[in-house]
Amino acid sequence: MEEKQTRGNLREATPSGRKTAIELKGVCKRFGDTSAVEDLTLSIYEGEFFSLLGPSGCGKTTTLRMIAGFEEPTEGEISVAGKSMRGVPPYRRPVNTVFQSYALFPHLSVFDNIAFGLREAKVPKREIEQRVADACALVQLEGLEGRKPFRLSGGQQQRVALARALVNRPKVLLLDEPLGALDLKLRKGMQLELKNLQHEVGITFVYVTHDQEEALTMSDRIAVMNQGRVYQLADPATLYESPRNRFVADFIGQTNIFSGEVEEVVGERALLRTDEGLRVEAAIRARRVEPGARAHAAVRPEKIRFSAGGDNAFLGVVRDAVYMGSSTQYMVELREKRRITVNHQNIRDGDILRVGEEVEVSWDAANCLLLEE
Repeated sequence: MEEKQTRGNLREATPSGRKTAIELKGVCKRFGDTSAVEDLTLSIYEGEFFSLLGPSGCGKTTTLRMIAGFEEPTEGEISVAGKSMRGVPPYRRPVNTVFQSYALFPHLSVFDNIAFGLREAKVPKREIEQRVADACALVQLEGLEGRKPFRLSGGQQQRVALARALVNRPKVLLLDEPLGALDLKLRKGMQLELKNLQHEVGITFVYVTHDQEEALTMSDRIAVMNQGRVYQLADPATLYESPRNRFVADFIGQTNIFSGEVEEVVGERALLRTDEGLRVEAAIRARRVEPGARAHAAVRPEKIRFSAGGDNAFLGVVRDAVYMGSSTQYMVELREKRRITVNHQNIRDGDILRVGEEVEVSWDAANCLLLEE
């Protein structure tokens, strides 16, 4: 699929046969002198699980609020299902929002919370009963319809919020860090449930999170945002294996980044002389680079081996070891006090290296990417 650079943001060409559910064209949002979102252009497709990922203050929640209608763009256009949303209030948009706080009515039962929007829309009583029953079955709440929210666990409350949003049959479901209030084990379980639920109902999900593992687990595509802009838009595997720049490489998972000057370029490879004096060979996958340019090379910890023979091989000393069950994470010090992280699978007993042990580490140039400044 060809990607086009559009006024500072990335916009993918529409895949053949897929309809656009949401389109943002040149969207900006300013609060006084502060720019929260700057020149955002992207398309989200029907039936897609799309995530907006980035650190706090990057503009992802503001973008979601503009799609929902809680904020109006300062500039640009937002369309949902082919119709402009300019001036359309939230309650008239074909979208529903699930918030981190759930926003349940504490005095109403599960049934009444889910039925609230249908009653406001004057849906017939018998249809309300059937649609609420279907929604409860969808999110595994059967038998809890009479309970009040305070008698539910956090995960059950989250399911009520989802059912209340889905029962109105929106074209798009917007989710603003909906799992943030849950503990780690429950959050991981809900991630899989949400992904399965999205496949089952087949509607477009737009998900906001600062948790890169959460986004990688659930998303079809991810827009990585920073400072109000999209730094890269791609599927999870592409973001992880081929980050476009230093910010994306550093934000998505763990990585070792070497900074320095390009000494030599041969074909699709570059030789980088790092600030510590190391010579690192890296693959060039993005724009061309010339000798003398300032650049970065990134290699993931799991791509590094405790052995010789790679394109990049260095002697070092183990300075720290953290046992993580299936693997051990090592901090290895190379020369000039340069430390790197190495993840090693615990395949056999006795594989664990000792702190202070001298080692040789190596990795292939194909797994070490040259990044834009």
